[in-house]
This record gives sequence, structure tokens and C-alpha cells, in this order.
Amino acid sequence: MSMRFAALRRWYGSAAAKFSDRNADDDLLRHLIDSLCAAPDIIIAATFIGLGLTVAVWVLTRSALCGAFFAFNLLVGVKRLRLTGEYRRRAAGALDRRRLLAYDRRFLAWGTLFSLGVGLVNLLLVAETNEPADWTLASGVAVGFTVAFALRSAGRLKLFAAQVLSMCGPMVLAYLVLPAKDGLAYAALLVALVAVSMLMGFASHDKIVELYRANLETRRMALSDMLTGLMNRFSFTEALEREVERCGLGSREAFSLMAIDLDRFKEINDMLGHNAGDAVIVEMAQRLRRAVSPGDLVARIGGDEFMVLSRGARHDGSWQADGLAERIVSILREPVVIDASSIPMSASLGVAHYPEHGVSAQELMKKVDIALYEAKRKGRNCAAVFDASMQARLNEARVMEFEIETALARDAFEPWFQPIANIMTGEIVGYEALARWPHPIRGMISPTKFIPNAEQTGAIIRIGERILEKACVAAAAWSRPAPVAVNLSPLQFRQPERLLAAVRGSLARSGLPPERLTLEITETLMMEDTAETRRAIVELAGMGVKIALDDFGAGYSSMSYIHSYPFSKIKIDKSFIDNIESERESIAIVSAILVLADKLDLELIAEGVESQRQHQALRQLGVTRAQGYFYGLPMPSAAVEAASSRLAAG
Repeated sequence: MSMRFAALRRWYGSAAAKFSDRNADDDLLRHLIDSLCAAPDIIIAATFIGLGLTVAVWVLTRSALCGAFFAFNLLVGVKRLRLTGEYRRRAAGALDRRRLLAYDRRFLAWGTLFSLGVGLVNLLLVAETNEPADWTLASGVAVGFTVAFALRSAGRLKLFAAQVLSMCGPMVLAYLVLPAKDGLAYAALLVALVAVSMLMGFASHDKIVELYRANLETRRMALSDMLTGLMNRFSFTEALEREVERCGLGSREAFSLMAIDLDRFKEINDMLGHNAGDAVIVEMAQRLRRAVSPGDLVARIGGDEFMVLSRGARHDGSWQADGLAERIVSILREPVVIDASSIPMSASLGVAHYPEHGVSAQELMKKVDIALYEAKRKGRNCAAVFDASMQARLNEARVMEFEIETALARDAFEPWFQPIANIMTGEIVGYEALARWPHPIRGMISPTKFIPNAEQTGAIIRIGERILEKACVAAAAWSRPAPVAVNLSPLQFRQPERLLAAVRGSLARSGLPPERLTLEITETLMMEDTAETRRAIVELAGMGVKIALDDFGAGYSSMSYIHSYPFSKIKIDKSFIDNIESERESIAIVSAILVLADKLDLELIAEGVESQRQHQALRQLGVTRAQGYFYGLPMPSAAVEAASSRLAAG
């Protein structure tokens, strides 16, 4: 007995929880209310059948009350249909729990009134005819309505129970009150049918919830990123559109959108493998979750791309999200430890605010992408908030990208040659090939304008190959066999086989002896220091090509590279030459580099010499090689032959 009582108590507790909705989250509540409107044609059919029943009872009983019931049921039926249409329109956007519960109460009220109208018509039929056949008809109609129409409301147990009781309750009352020998039997039968209907309602409710849970899990898998568990691009876009709609409904609320891109993530995959890359992505996702507020949304929308929707608005004239953006950049900057290895990390971040920068999801996505592009343009590892000037710069960059592609198709990029002089004798001892772009309309475009863009898009690889090829051809044709130096981009070393093939091909096609070619690499490449980079440099040196370390001293660890790579030359960075005639620190550094080069048997070249004083200071220190405007401007290949073979030593 106690076990039965415990089971009954558990069933009662479960039923009470279902009626109270205390276990229904917002998504479940919305789904259950949606189920009431899933088939509006059934509501239309129920309205017409209810009105038809009223007319039939009117004919059978000739009661004037049926006219009032007909008007009542018509009014309620129209109200239910209008309410269903209104909810379906509003449910296409964002509905919070308060609005959902308000609609739930309205559905409960009008649904109960409709069922009560049908129940009262049946009561009138029983009361007026007092015939068992009519009673059987009324009971059959009540049960039919319960099974066919009320049961479709089982998703909302309150509404279902109210419809069943308001439809069948008046008839049970009539059977018990009216004098008839079979009234009690009809009442008992109808009560039993009501009980069975209620059990069917509970079972249907459980099935609806079970199906919803299964659909929710399927949807979760479709709308979330499998690696990190964050929202994916599709679900985040949906959430952004709902947020825009919610804030646009007169709420005057604001929010911020952030686009985050991990810097140089491809290098992690290339160097450490995709498993390490996945571990980095998971760690970054966890950091983002910890950084944002509970109400914010975080999504992974691509390989190393994330987005955040922050609901922090303005406070004291500034956006809270701007501070969050800086905090995210700082958090993502911390190294990631994988297999006892510390991997340096950084991220670029763009920010756009609603409604300041856009009032639609599409417009905000566009603006935040522009801000992210600006953060990358500034050198990465920073955050940028959108402003109108960024759009102009982006448009200029897009035009530049198009024109670079057009120039590559026309083979328009050319090497111009800047002399490298022997300071002691004034003799030109070589040339450095510098990329130049003679534009047919805008004239000569400065490398400071097109090189960064080409680095960003990867076009620098093809530009570098064409400059290398043309420089080798030009140098091979000079009557005086001077060496030529060509700069290599770090991007070219990310495709080492292509780089090696380009150098071999350029030497073979031009006939230039390898010892006359110097390839200059920057310390930026050295800081990446991958096995592929080392192998490529060793193979280049093995061809007989000389390797020069450009901008020496500008980085953090230049000394450590000297003995690790087969360098033949080092070039002192221009920053040490600018004040060489007066600044003791510059003199000391250049003197130290000179001693280092002498001990290691490396050729030393000073860059950026622009004045007689700088020339004289370097000469006094014992530097023998230099280049800069003082010795000659970059010139096309045709002008090299006409240039003087000697310069004034001063």
C-alpha cells in the first residue's frame, strides 16, 4: 500500500510540476505554446463544427438561448483565430518569457470560453429534450470534441484540462440534477471518459516534451560548434537578428558586436599539427567564455574566427564593450601550453556598436569586419572600434588589391637598382634590387603603399618572384659583373619548395652565376625560426647564393641568429645610421657590430646613408660598405650601365 501511495504521490508531484511550468525553460515554454498554433486549420474546423452544433441544437430544441450561444461561440471563435494569427506573427521574432506567459493566459481564456460554449450547448440539448438518444448524442459530441480538438492542446495541460472540464462539466451537472432514471449512469460514464481523456492528455504532453527534447538536441548539434561547444555561424547569425529585432521594438537598448581573429594561427597548424591547433582553439574558446558576462553570446564562426555579442551599453559616455575588447585582447595574448611547449598567441579584434554603427544584422557584420581589418592593418594584437574613416581606407585597399592583380597580369612590376658603394674608394660594388610599380595613370606608386597590401593578400609572393627573375636577367646583362641583392618576403618561406624552385629557375634562365646573387631576409623571418625556414636557407646557401641578414639590430635577438644560419652579410639598420655623426649610443652599437662582423668574417653594409656627415662618420669608424641616397637613388636597369663606376669619397 505504501508503495502505491508513494507512486501516486510521485505522479501527483509530476503532474503538479507540469501544470505549474516550473520545469519549463523559455525554449520549452515557447515550443509548447507554438504547438497550440501549429495547425490553425484545426481551430477553424472546431469553430465551424461548434457553430454547426449550436444550429443543430437550435433546430432540435427551438430554444431562444441557442441564438445567444451562437453569437457567443462565433465571437469566441473569431477571437481565437485572431489571437492565433497575432501570435504566429509575433513568434517569428523575439518573445521573452513575460510575453510568452501573457499569450499563454490569453490562449487559456479564449480556449476555455470556446469549450464552455460547446458544453453549454450540449447542456441545453440534455435539459430541453430529456431523451436518452439526445443524451447519447450530446455525450458523443463532448467526447469527440475532447479527443479531436481539446487533445491537440495537450502541450499546455492547463488549457487542455480547462477545455475538457468546461466542455464535459456542464453535462455531468445536468445528468446529476435532471430527473432521469439513467442520469447517474450517463454522469458516471462521462466522468470516466473525462478521466481517460486526462490520462491521454498527460501522455500526449509527455510525448510532445520528449519530441521537443530530441529536436532540441538535434538542433543543438546543428547549431553549435562541435569542437568548442560554442554557437556556430548559423545560430549566431539567428541570435544577432533576434537581438536587433528585440532592440528595435522601441526598447532603446544597445549592444556591441565583436569579431576576433587569432593572429598567425595557420603557422601553429603547420608547425605543430592540427591536434595542437584544435587544442589552441578550445583554450581560446574557454578564455572567451570566462571573459564575457553571463548574458553575452560567444560563437566560433570559422577555423580561428570568433564573434561576441556583448549586451553592455554606454556608461558615462563610453561603451562598456570597448573595455571588454581590450581585456579580451589581453587574455588571448597569454601563451598556450601544449605538451610542455609554450606557444605565443595574439588576436586581432574589431568592434561595432548597435545602433551607432548599424541597425541591421547585415550592416553590423559588415562594419565589424571593417574594424577587424583595421586592427590587422595596424599590426595585429590589438582592438579597433569602427569609424567612418576605416571604410575609406578599406575601399582604397580593395582598389589597391584589384590593381595589384591587374599589374601582375600585365607584368608591370620592375626592379630598380640602388647602388652599394665602397666608402673608402667611392666605387660601386653592387646593387640592391627594389620593387617598383610604374602605374599607367597614377605614375610611380611607392612601395610603402603597395608592399603592405601585397603582404596582406599574399600577392607579394608573385611580386617577389617577378622581381627576382627580372633582377637576375638584368644583372646577367651588365657589362660590369656587379653583384645584385634581392629582398625576400617572409611569406615566400612559407612555401619553401616554391621559393627554391623560383631561385633555381631565375639563375638558370638568366645565366647569372649564383655567387653574384645575394638574397636578403629580415629578422621577422628569423623570429619565426621554423625547421622549414632553416632548411630553405641552408639549401639556398648550398646553391652558392649569398644570404644577408637585413635590418640587423632592429629586433630582439639578432645576435643569436648569426651563428645559426649561413649568413655572408649583415646590413646595419637605418635607425642606427640616422644619428651616427652625433649620438654616442649609435656610434657604440655600430662599432660593436663592426667588430662582430670582422671576427665572423661577414661583410657589413650600412643602410640609409643620406648625408656627407653620416658618410664621413662611417668611414672614420671603419665601415667599408654602405648604401643610401647619398650614393645614388634607385634607377632602372637601363640607367645602371650609364652610371659612374666611382663616387666621390668625400
